[in-house]
Amino acid sequence: MKLIIPQKLKPSSTVAFVSIAGEITNNESIDRAEKYFKNRGFHVKKYLPEKNCAYLGGTDSERLNFLHNAFADKTVDAIIALRGGYGALRLINKIDWQLIKNNPKIFAGFSDITALLLMIYKKTGLMTFHAPMVCSDFGADITQFSADNFFDTLQNGFSGAKLEKSNQKARGILWGGNLSTVASLCGTDFLPEEDFLFFTEDVNEPVYKIDRMFTQLTNIAAFRKHLKAIIVGDFSGLDSEENFESYIKSLSLSLGVPVFFGLKTGHERDKLTLPVGLRAEINGSELQ
Repeated sequence: MKLIIPQKLKPSSTVAFVSIAGEITNNESIDRAEKYFKNRGFHVKKYLPEKNCAYLGGTDSERLNFLHNAFADKTVDAIIALRGGYGALRLINKIDWQLIKNNPKIFAGFSDITALLLMIYKKTGLMTFHAPMVCSDFGADITQFSADNFFDTLQNGFSGAKLEKSNQKARGILWGGNLSTVASLCGTDFLPEEDFLFFTEDVNEPVYKIDRMFTQLTNIAAFRKHLKAIIVGDFSGLDSEENFESYIKSLSLSLGVPVFFGLKTGHERDKLTLPVGLRAEINGSELQ
């Protein structure tokens, strides 16, 4: 499938804040994020439910309509997920992929939004962005590192990333995201049909569950076939960093692919904006 690269973010672009996943627990963070973007010269549209639906930010039909309407709206240049949590997975069998393909634009988020990042790329070829979100980042005193990288990537293109020192090399598309969300896609048609560099992160997962999720993925022949590297982001709240590092290294050896550490992506405050679907290369400590 041909890669569709969305138009770059420009001064005075309109950015849509969209409730796609978990419940909205802090309206003040939305207001702060809106002020932040307006202060930078952007226009803001908001797609928000009148009320939560249990642990979700609106009913499935509401959130699906928000997503469709934001893509269909010709005045919207970029869509940023309000938050993660849970709920994106419930939408993937209901999405109008042709509508999205016909209206390509920036789509950004992380954590639970990983499900949409990967499925949009798979079903339409549109490059998506593993990136900061409205409530957890822009509405919560985003760091200079995260903000600078977000706007630089969306306005000028991906400029690369630093990894921990290594003498290994790998090549493929950048693909991945939140490990538990990627694993939840098993049973769907979600895997790329080309070689990929699997970047991944998670939060508050014990090592045995990380093992189980990687095992679930690597039991898939197509995953093993196209996996060319594992790039480890932030795994916050581990029960044992020593066991985690030992497991990842042993996994790398068993699969016969290199592993790279030190990618700034995940649930920590500093996070890179990573284009899903971008053809990339790792040479030592440089991801380009």
